[in-house]
Amino acid sequence: MLRPWHYSLVLDKDSSSSIHQQLIGHFRTMIEGGAWLGGSALPSSRDIAQRLGINRKTVSRVYEELSALGLIYTQPKRGTFVSSALPSASNESETYPPLQRQQVDPYSNSIHHLIQKTSLHHIRRAALHMHKLQAHDYDATGLFNLKHMLANLLAHERRFLVSPDHIACGSWLALQYAVIQSIRPEEGLLLADHHTSAVMIKSLQKQGISVIQLPESNGNQAINFTEQIEKYCINYPVAAVWCNSSTLFNHESDAAGQTLLIQKLADYHLLLIDDQRGSFPLSQQNHPPLASKYAKSMMLGSLYGNFCDTFNLCFVASNENLSSEFLSALNEQHQQSSLLNMLAQSELIKRGEYKKLLTGIYRFMQTPDAKLLTPA
Repeated sequence: MLRPWHYSLVLDKDSSSSIHQQLIGHFRTMIEGGAWLGGSALPSSRDIAQRLGINRKTVSRVYEELSALGLIYTQPKRGTFVSSALPSASNESETYPPLQRQQVDPYSNSIHHLIQKTSLHHIRRAALHMHKLQAHDYDATGLFNLKHMLANLLAHERRFLVSPDHIACGSWLALQYAVIQSIRPEEGLLLADHHTSAVMIKSLQKQGISVIQLPESNGNQAINFTEQIEKYCINYPVAAVWCNSSTLFNHESDAAGQTLLIQKLADYHLLLIDDQRGSFPLSQQNHPPLASKYAKSMMLGSLYGNFCDTFNLCFVASNENLSSEFLSALNEQHQQSSLLNMLAQSELIKRGEYKKLLTGIYRFMQTPDAKLLTPA
């Protein structure tokens, strides 16, 4: 039987972190996050070295450090196992700092706990069934069952009809790389709304894409945004627009504004990248995304918005076939490392627990204490 680590151990050769640091970080994430249970057998240093094509001494040093931290233990003639009782943060070695985690407020931490508690249960169940996965059950774009479930969710909850074949899911880093590679710098500028993060803009520019971030405007944001797009299209070659349509159009009454923006996008043959990763796909407003009304578009989404990076999954839904550039770039990312979480989240959706989880989160967000803790 193949263990979960057969799918999750993947090295990033382009990373600034050394192989030693990547292995330490990966093992700590899987053990401390609960994906690998106490008492679980780990591969031998020889197995890992052969599978990853690295020096066995590197793996041996990693195991020695993890053992010193109390995360794993070795039994002679039996093998290496995950420790059942993990050490507290105060007992950790001073020589290797703990993984950096974002400081979260009590509001975010409570939602994170709700997601983690539900996901961990399904991660453990999924680990027992990983060996049943066949090569025809997934490809570089993700687990086929999960893509069908995402297509159903988008159709029923957001009124966005998209074929499962036009969906790719996995980690955001892998999908981000593929999305960026599918944008052709020679075709013109990329216009980004003021919500687009500086990190995202820097990643685009790193690939040779010329980005202009449009300023925040007063008054009707949708109309002003459309006017800014047209101004740049008249004076410069523009290839794509990166925005979050949910911040531009908040009500169905904005239908006229949506129609105007879609018309301008079509007039100049622009690619629309509708970035809604910060929102839950089951929106309480239930409004369809702008990408659902414009053919040449891609919608970026996630299962859990800005919460719980450990178990969150992102997806790209396109009205057109995913481009060869996108698929080629995604093939380079080795999505096998996300398969365990894909399998767990697909089960969570299939059993109806995903909707229950989001209902619980929405209910929590409506409590007086949560409103007081909500960031401004």
